[in-house]
Formats: sequence, structure tokens, C-alpha cells
Amino acid sequence: MAYLSWLEGTQLMRHAVHEACQLGRDPLACAVAQPTLNGVSRVHASIDRIGGIWWVKDLESLNGTFLNGAPLNQPSGTALQDGDELALGDWRLTFTEGFPGLDGITFAERVGDLFYEVRPEPAQAMVLIRCMELLQRSTEKLLRQVDSDAMVKGLLEESLHLLHGDRGFLVMTAKEGGWRTAHRVGDVQEGIGLSRSVLDYVAREHTAVLSNSPLGDPRFGGMSLVELHRGSLLCAPMEDEGDIHGALYLDRESEGRPFSRFDLAVFQAFVRLGSMALRQATLNRRALSQAEQQGELLRLRTGFQREADRHGELLAAMAAPIRRLQSWAEDLPHAAGAAIRTQLDQLTALLDSGSREDMPDHAPLAGHPLTLAALQDELVIRWESLLNLRKARLCVAEVPSASIWMSGGPLVVALAGLVEPMLMQLAAGTVVSTRWDQERSFRILRLSLPAGLHAPIPDPWTQRMLQDAGVRWHWADQALDLFLPEGPDAMPEEPARPLLGLVSDELDLLGLFQTVAEAGNLWLHPLEQEPPPPPVPKFRFLVVDARGTKDLEGCIRAYRHHPSFATTPILVVRSTEEETPRLIEAGATDWLAEGFRWEALHHRLQVLRGHTELQQRALAAERLDSFRQMAGTLKHEINNPLAIISMQVEMLQRKYPEEVKLGKIGEMVDRIRALVQVLQKMRETPTEDYADGSSILKLG
Repeated sequence: MAYLSWLEGTQLMRHAVHEACQLGRDPLACAVAQPTLNGVSRVHASIDRIGGIWWVKDLESLNGTFLNGAPLNQPSGTALQDGDELALGDWRLTFTEGFPGLDGITFAERVGDLFYEVRPEPAQAMVLIRCMELLQRSTEKLLRQVDSDAMVKGLLEESLHLLHGDRGFLVMTAKEGGWRTAHRVGDVQEGIGLSRSVLDYVAREHTAVLSNSPLGDPRFGGMSLVELHRGSLLCAPMEDEGDIHGALYLDRESEGRPFSRFDLAVFQAFVRLGSMALRQATLNRRALSQAEQQGELLRLRTGFQREADRHGELLAAMAAPIRRLQSWAEDLPHAAGAAIRTQLDQLTALLDSGSREDMPDHAPLAGHPLTLAALQDELVIRWESLLNLRKARLCVAEVPSASIWMSGGPLVVALAGLVEPMLMQLAAGTVVSTRWDQERSFRILRLSLPAGLHAPIPDPWTQRMLQDAGVRWHWADQALDLFLPEGPDAMPEEPARPLLGLVSDELDLLGLFQTVAEAGNLWLHPLEQEPPPPPVPKFRFLVVDARGTKDLEGCIRAYRHHPSFATTPILVVRSTEEETPRLIEAGATDWLAEGFRWEALHHRLQVLRGHTELQQRALAAERLDSFRQMAGTLKHEINNPLAIISMQVEMLQRKYPEEVKLGKIGEMVDRIRALVQVLQKMRETPTEDYADGSSILKLG
């Protein structure tokens, strides 16, 4: 930070230059002012920062502005350097890059490297050699540590040993601001720590400091320093690419053991080496973690490919016995042989479909139109072979001259898998009839079946094939309706994969979360710390990285209050147990500590998904129960006035039997009474589940 300093009598005055300011006599217009000096203009000069360099410019003052004795004549101003002297009339100021007025012995900062600070004396050469020896030995011990936590402890202990300090603290910047102690050694008494004002100054100025009289140091202040009672101290920042992420602090209790400027240079060099070693250890740990994740992903992919190969080998081995059975079935009697050959053809189609799906470059077959006549002929051949075995009969209706959209794949086999298990339950002599109908871009094939059969229960493969082909089915009143799309426009749109939102500034996590998203059939969607404006797509999960989010609690609250994320599970990763209560209070659902593997993250997301589904089911059950209670209340409230109306109408009909309108009123009363009975059924009737996962009230 830059400073302007000047003398008022014997008192050195200082002004920290944070931003552009003006100098002059008017205290209202100028940040740095001297109202009592007549030789200074009201607004005399200005100082501004341009491109990282401070510039001074004269503002057409009466007596001019001088820099190191030379007048400022440049209209754009002149660049300032550390130690430059400014003269504004009789006012003399000094511009410094660091804190002004330090003697370099009792108070010091911004020292050079070791070789710059050594004086040209023979005795100093031995000091430098001894210092280099200790510095090298300490650095070697530090670099032997692989774990970053062990390196933090080693950094502090070696620095304390190197400079013969009594106490030492290694502090790190906290996410919510301020400092937290990561490690401390030496004669640390309970309740006596280190001065926060020293740490704040070091972080603000980005410099290492020395103070052999902390209580009289003009740079620091505060009650923490008054209560410290230390003789001398050293403090240096730990920087990483210009950002302060920690500081190292040493002190000595006795006032007779001051630190030297050379000690500050050694301390500064050691902390810089330690910061680089710590950064390297952190990067190594991240690289190892990423390598483990990549290795685990490779292992899973290899296992998946091995299972796919074995699956393909098994399907190929099954094809040979099926071909032999097909050849033997040619000589079987007509009814049984036809049924067996039909089932073997169905097995062959299933094997072909499974073999295609196992291919790495498998692509879905293109859709094409299929006439209803061709579809019915193929289905009739399959179904009649089974009905002949059951000694049942199929009554086929006339087929319309139209077509449906065949989306590719074994649609006929899937329809057979839905219908044939029901045909095998028929009793001898029963009749199954078909009828064609049309409804909103769908051709409907209705199969009327005898009483006693329950709704079809398709296997997962059949259900998936029908869904991919856009075929819907419905079972009611012993009739199975198959809704077949007439064209590609009637095909259902492929459902979009749900999103996994990730809030993090660290791109290293993207590879890990991409793997987890693929395993959970999700799309990974990076998000900012502020929620996006609506409209927002549906997010199944939201993951917030504690290490990669500046204001963690504020971020969680902002997303939880956002209408699109009000009920979305929020998982916080790389969090600590101490932060958990505050995160849960802010709106987080769950958390994972540092060092989690992708399997743990995948499992935790699945658990959260299960909890969400249970909550949704409980809410749906609660709504249904409320609806039933409302139906009962409506029934009671309607029946009371309805009974009175019915009684009055009956009395009027006895008195005026020829009045036709009274009979109409009675009919309307009976109709209302029938609707009230429906409300009663809503209270008593259980729900019925459908194959698509929906549930309805079956009122009869």
C-alpha cells in the first residue's frame, strides 16, 4: 500500500493512499489537506493509480507542484516511485510504497532477499553460510512431508527452530472472513494468543514485518496487542498467486532478545519456500485423487465391457440350441408345433435385439410406416397358435385401410409379450374378439377378453419397448386397449434427462461429477453462486462445494429461497463437521466431508433421491386423504338440504299431482342424490395403480 507522510512540528503524519485523491488546502474537497498553509492552493494536486502505477498531477496551482525539486509540467502527470518527495508550496510530503517512518531495526518490513541484506563484512559471510545451511536443512525436512497437514505442522516447527522463537502460530484465512489457527507450538499459555491487528496488517500490505517493540509499533493497535506483552515478533504472509491464504507468526517473550533485519529476511525466504512446498503438496494430493478417480472409472469401464462381452457370448451360445429346436419343431403336430415355432421365433427376435444393444456403435433403427393389415396378420398368426392350444377362438374384426408408425425394433414381439400371458390363462371354449378404433392420432386395437382375467403385468423389457415405440395400453372392463401412433408426430418426445447442478469455482471437480452424473443418468450443469433467473429447468439435485464457494451459507440460502430450488435436495461437499449445523440451518439437506470418493457421492445422491420420493408419496397420500375428507363433508352438507327439498317436493306432488314441473324437480333431486353417492364412494374406495406409475380412485 502507498503512503503520503509529512511532518507537523516533530510529529510524523501519515495518510494511506487507497484510491485516487486530491491534495490542497480545502479539507472538504481534498482527502489530504493543510488548511493553515497559505502557499497551498485550495485544490493543489491529485494522485491517481493508472495501470498499477501511482501518478501525480498539478491542478493549475498558484505556486506549482515540485517532484524531487523539479516542477511538474506534464499535463498527464508524472509517475511516482518509492521515496519521492513532493513540494506543494511550503508543504513537503514523501511518497512511500510501504509504511513510512520505520527505522529498519526496531521496526522493519519489505526487506530484500538474503544476499541483499548481508553487510559486506567477513563476519557476515559466516552468518550467511550458517543461515543457508539451516535454511537448506529445514527445507529438506519440509519437502519430505507428503501430506499437506503434516507439512503445515513441519513448516511452523522448522521456522521456530530456525529462528529460536519462543512461540509460533500458523493461521489460515477462514471462508467467512478472519483467521483460524491451524497449528501452534512453543510456550503457548492458555488465553494468550497473537495479535489480530498484526495479521490484518500483514495481509493488507502483503509484506513480512518485524517489530522489536510491539506496544510502541505505529503500524499495529488493538486490545489484543496490549494484552500480548511480547518482546519481539516476526510475521510473514503465505501467498498463492497473489492471494493470501495464511500467515506464519513467531515471537520472543524477552525484550533483550530482539530479531534482526537479517532474521526477517531469513524468515521471509523460508515462508516463501514453505508456501510453494505447501502448494505443491496440495496439487500433488489433488493429482493423486484425480488419478484414483480416473483409475476407478477405468476399472468400472473395463468391468462393464467384460460383462458386456460375456453377455454377448451367452446370447450367441443360446442361438444354436434355439435353431436346433426350430428344426425339430417342424415335425410336431399342427397345433403344438405352430405354437412352439411361434415362441421360438419370438426368442430369436429377442436374441437379435439383445445382440444389437450390446454393440458399442448400436444405433436405434429408423422408423417406417406399417399397414394395419400387415400388423394384424402377424399378430393373428401368433395369437391363434396359442388359442388353438387352449381350445379357444379368436374373432377378428375387419381391419381399416390405414397404417401406423413403426419406430423400429421388435414391436410385434413386445405386443406379444404383453398379450400372450393373458391368452395362456383362457379356458376352453372362450372367445377373444378384436375391434379397431381411432382417437387423436392413434389407432386403437381393442381386445375383449372373458371375465376372470386380471390386468396385464408386462416384464421390464416389454414395457420399455412399448414405451420407446410410443404404444400406450389401458385395461378396463375386461378389455385391453392398445394405442398405436399413426405417425411420428404422435410419438412421445424423449424425456429430458434431469439435471445435477454444481456450484463450485474449482474446475477439478467437474471430472468427478461428470462421472457421477453419467452413473445416475443425469446431465451435469455448472451454476454460479447466485441462482439463475427464471425460467429454470428442473434440477434433481444441487451440489454446493464448500471449498469452491466464497459465501457458502449465503449461497445455500439464495438457492433455497429460489422458487425453482425450494424443494430440491442440496448436498454440500468438502465441508467440515463444525460447519454442519449452520449449513443445515441455511437450507442444506446433507453434507460430505473432504476426501470423499465418487461411489460415496453417488450413493448419497441416491439416498437423497429416495428421501425425496418418499416425501412426495407422503404428500400425495396426505392430499388424497384431505380430498376424501372433503368428499365426506360435502356429502353431509348436501344431504341435509337435499332431504328437505325432497320432502317438500313429495308433499307438493301429493297436493298438485297434475303439475309436471314437480316431477322434473324430483328427477333432479334423484340425480343429485346419485352424485352424492359417488362422493361416498370416494371416501370408501381404495386406489388402483396403473402400469405407468399413476394411481386413480376406482369408482366403478
